[in-house]
Amino acid sequence: MNPRATIALLLATLLAVGGLYYLRQTAPATREADERRRYATVFEPDEITEIDIVRGTETVSFRRTDTAWLIVAPVEDRAAPEEVDRLLTALRFLTVRDRRAWPEPTAVAEAGLAAPRLRLDLRGAQPLRIEFGANTSLPDEIFARVGGKSEILRVPDTVVGLATLPVAKFRDPRLTHSTPDDIEKFTVRRADGEMTVRRDRGLWFIEKPVNAPADPQAVRSFLDALLGLPVVRFEAPAPEAAQLPGQTASISLTPMGGGESLNLEVIRGADPAAETLTARFAPRGGLLEVGRGADLLFEVSPEALRDRSLGYVEPDAVDRIALESGGHGLELRRQGEVWIDPERGTAVTNEEIVGLIELFNNTRALSFQPGLTAQDAGLEPPAQRLLFSAWLSENSAEEAAGRHPIAGVELGVVGAENRPARVTGREEILMVPPDLARAIQQIAERPAATDSVP
Repeated sequence: MNPRATIALLLATLLAVGGLYYLRQTAPATREADERRRYATVFEPDEITEIDIVRGTETVSFRRTDTAWLIVAPVEDRAAPEEVDRLLTALRFLTVRDRRAWPEPTAVAEAGLAAPRLRLDLRGAQPLRIEFGANTSLPDEIFARVGGKSEILRVPDTVVGLATLPVAKFRDPRLTHSTPDDIEKFTVRRADGEMTVRRDRGLWFIEKPVNAPADPQAVRSFLDALLGLPVVRFEAPAPEAAQLPGQTASISLTPMGGGESLNLEVIRGADPAAETLTARFAPRGGLLEVGRGADLLFEVSPEALRDRSLGYVEPDAVDRIALESGGHGLELRRQGEVWIDPERGTAVTNEEIVGLIELFNNTRALSFQPGLTAQDAGLEPPAQRLLFSAWLSENSAEEAAGRHPIAGVELGVVGAENRPARVTGREEILMVPPDLARAIQQIAERPAATDSVP
């Protein structure tokens, strides 16, 4: 290559690299300078850890923890995170519509900044103070001044509206910040008795007044609604009906891993049509008015939270299916794309089995029948049976080889519309819709002579 061309190319490369370096060094400074001209303040909201709002003789103070904002004055409580974020965002993007660089003392007084009506002190990576004075002659605008600077700014009055909200508006309106995943156990107490529900190895169980599995979705829905009750009013007066029987209900919530329980008491007032109820909850200051969702404490029952499923079967885990109905029995084994009973020569398509499993998984108890005996329900012996099993071969460990039941059900009283049933391995009798019984009958009572084995 020509030496001159090489030198020229080298110089061009150096100029390009130098230009890029210059742009990278000057662009942030230029961008920051533009923002400082455009906005009253430039800061990172996530770096702010303390806020003091001084409004006349009252100071509202916030402090950030690792998980939330807290109000520390004039009350101590959780802060509404949305309101704090809204205030910080409005401050960060407070547009300067005009600025007077070297104001006279009289101009400062006329702008209401000699004794500002509102002051915000922000602390974090860098302390920041901004003061707000009188309204300007233009609508929705106000005079302001940033601490440490003499210039008077004309800005929108948005921040003033946000910073002068009543203290109650700054308090978190959600009763708790807990979720169902934070709760290990809860006990509901009412005039008609107690109900205790506990989580064990990820599953919910009712311990009292019955011992039964609980529906995880029903428990979650109940706890979600209760933990997230909206607080309509803080420092509510005591209701007149507080001492009337049946007008109070309470719940004690034990956090995961133990620790101090959360105790909530809900009190119905004399007016059944009232839009709010009174609650006593110490972590939020005592007596509160909460939404009508608190009625859940008076309405929830063991039956409402019970697991109504018959069990759950994963199709790929099933190796054998036993069915009985009308004196006929099948022991189906998986064979390719069909299920076959070798003794009867009956074949059932995989589509039918998938439909049967789906129906079993989706069947829910309509009710529980503690007063019904197995004899009266036609379950001694049952009119129908269905059992899904996994089958481990003889090559497996000796104690694991053979049939391993996954889930099943026994059904009684063939002629009934809704059928008495008993889940395999349990004694309790429940009522189920007739669809599953019909599906079992259709497969188990199929005449063997009409089946064709591929």
